[in-house]
Amino acid sequence: MTAGALEALITAGWVQAQALLILIFSLVGMRLALNWTGSAMRRARVDAGTQILVKRALVVTWLVVTAVIVLGILGVNPTGLLAVAGAVGLAFSLAIQDILKNFFSGIYLLLERPFRVGDTISVKDQEGVVENIGVRTTMLRTAENIQVLVPNALVFAEVVSNRTHARPSQPDAAAADGQRESDQAHPAKA
Repeated sequence: MTAGALEALITAGWVQAQALLILIFSLVGMRLALNWTGSAMRRARVDAGTQILVKRALVVTWLVVTAVIVLGILGVNPTGLLAVAGAVGLAFSLAIQDILKNFFSGIYLLLERPFRVGDTISVKDQEGVVENIGVRTTMLRTAENIQVLVPNALVFAEVVSNRTHARPSQPDAAAADGQRESDQAHPAKA
């Protein structure tokens, strides 16, 4: 074996070792990120379905970035891979567009707090007492004791009437004048 071939073999082995180390560190980092994300979402009381969705999106994104880095170290041109990954990402985001709308609307509702649990609200043709404000849906309990899940994108886009914080209506001036005239015509007996 010549010195050049040995040097090429050592270089190739070193490159593969670098790629393997990055892969291992990336997987450990992904596990730490998943644990941190999971505990943060549990503290924020994010519903289980949304937690699963966010964790899966994190895993897919993390693995794609790791694959691009490792393939770059191994000498593979990542341009074609990035183009394919971009197209797949675009198709995926279009497929889950409604879920993302509900998710970001839910985040807005949780931060802005236009209503609270226990308030009586009307959204579109639904009216009820708010039982839960989740990341994807708001849960109402109607007067008929029916549980209704309203997508947060609908709550965000529609006019919401909060009956709990409604001001009492002012008495009509004409009705008040009529009451005074009635009181004067029929004075109270002492």
